[in-house]
Amino acid sequence: MNQYSKSYIILTSILLMSLPIASSSSVDSEVGHKLTSPVEDGIWVNNTLEVNGSTTLPPQDADWALYDVTDTNIESSILASGEFFTSVTPIDEGLWIWSIVIDVSGFNCTCLLEVTQIDGSGEESLNRIIFIGEGPHSPVIFPNHDTSIIVDGEYVISSRAILADSQTNDSKLILNWCLAPNGACDGTLFDSEVNVSWENDIGTFSINVSSLGLDDGVWKFTYHLQDVYLRTSEEIEMTVFVDQTNPTSVLICPENALEGEMIVIDGSGSTDGVWSNNLQSIWYVTDPDGVIYLPTSNTTDEMLNIALSKSGNYTVRLDVIDWVGRMSSSNTTILVSNVPPIIDLHLEGSSVKNPNSWQFLQDENLELVAATIETGDDSNSLIYSWYLNDELISTSVNLSLSDLDVGVYNLRLVVTDNDGAEDSHEIEVTVKAQSKSESNTFNIAAVFVLVGIIGFSIMIFRRMRMSENETSVLPKWDSSHKSNSANKETERFSENDMWTDEDSS
Repeated sequence: MNQYSKSYIILTSILLMSLPIASSSSVDSEVGHKLTSPVEDGIWVNNTLEVNGSTTLPPQDADWALYDVTDTNIESSILASGEFFTSVTPIDEGLWIWSIVIDVSGFNCTCLLEVTQIDGSGEESLNRIIFIGEGPHSPVIFPNHDTSIIVDGEYVISSRAILADSQTNDSKLILNWCLAPNGACDGTLFDSEVNVSWENDIGTFSINVSSLGLDDGVWKFTYHLQDVYLRTSEEIEMTVFVDQTNPTSVLICPENALEGEMIVIDGSGSTDGVWSNNLQSIWYVTDPDGVIYLPTSNTTDEMLNIALSKSGNYTVRLDVIDWVGRMSSSNTTILVSNVPPIIDLHLEGSSVKNPNSWQFLQDENLELVAATIETGDDSNSLIYSWYLNDELISTSVNLSLSDLDVGVYNLRLVVTDNDGAEDSHEIEVTVKAQSKSESNTFNIAAVFVLVGIIGFSIMIFRRMRMSENETSVLPKWDSSHKSNSANKETERFSENDMWTDEDSS
């Protein structure tokens, strides 16, 4: 350890020893803070006020102000202020010891010293109650509770008292209250001295709705501290919501319903006295098998929309809970009746539904499509049974019949739901053979078509052969034709010769 570090340790020790000893409440309240002071509330000074402390924030900027809070009925005035610590001493990296020295000669007040430093995440502040001058000084009280509380029996209040020249055990706490549904007193103002249990400067007392005769509603409470010299502190005000009555759960719903039917269960009639129906609702449903579940869909605090899928007795329970945790329940029973299946059967490619009879040829197929209507919520559990002449042939939804011999058959469909209810439909199926006349007609027609094709092919073939002959054989000369032509040519020349001779003569 170097000499420089030793010097700072010694200096720090001296400074810390010179600081006033703080009360436990002051120290505890500032654990973890960046700006702290061991100076306790309620010190009494006459001429010079010196407050010391430590900070982990850069001490270049520090605002402080001394307020006169003697009279809480008027706005506090600033007696002194500054923008810097009076002195700053570095102790370690990121740690400084500071002091503020204020000349308070001539002041006579209950004062509030406020010290602030700017932090990157906000503002760090420190407050101390200082009694300055000869006095007399009124007591000061700080609440350790919220300004609004909810009471359903008894509620414990805690406050910290600061007195200048008397003891807390010698003081009194005066409580005032009135009914104030709209924020202001509506009716009689009550007051009473409260038994306070003190531990150092911390006092606790309780608000008991029974002993104070408080009905459910909104109440305005104030209290103040009075010392042995009858000097009083400022009033602490709070709003008390009294709720000591259980809410009322009300259910309205049908007694009977059909399987799969959407029903509405109304819990909007539930109330909480003066607090109206501002309630949290929890719905429970117990099915016929005894299984309890919480419906999560189509549910609000006031309404439950639900479709009950099984037949039997259901129990629906509604729990309503108010803001202080008081609860009441109501329940009702709903009888859910089964909806038997109804067959809706038709043939593929036909608009006929639920036919009583049908005919088809031996080489054809019979396609049947089965459906059901008005089944409630158990359509996925239906059982389909197809019987041909009382013999079970299929359990599929749809049925295809083929390769049946000629004859008359009884076809029956039975549909059964999960409650054992069923519906059935029968069809008389006639399988017919194709007639011989129809067969002969078909054969004759086929022969004619075949003959026609053969004849047409022969005709085309012959035409093709004739065409080939005409184009491949050279023409032949006729001798008689040639002789006649020569004679005619000779005669033509003879005539020419005759005309030539005459012309010449």
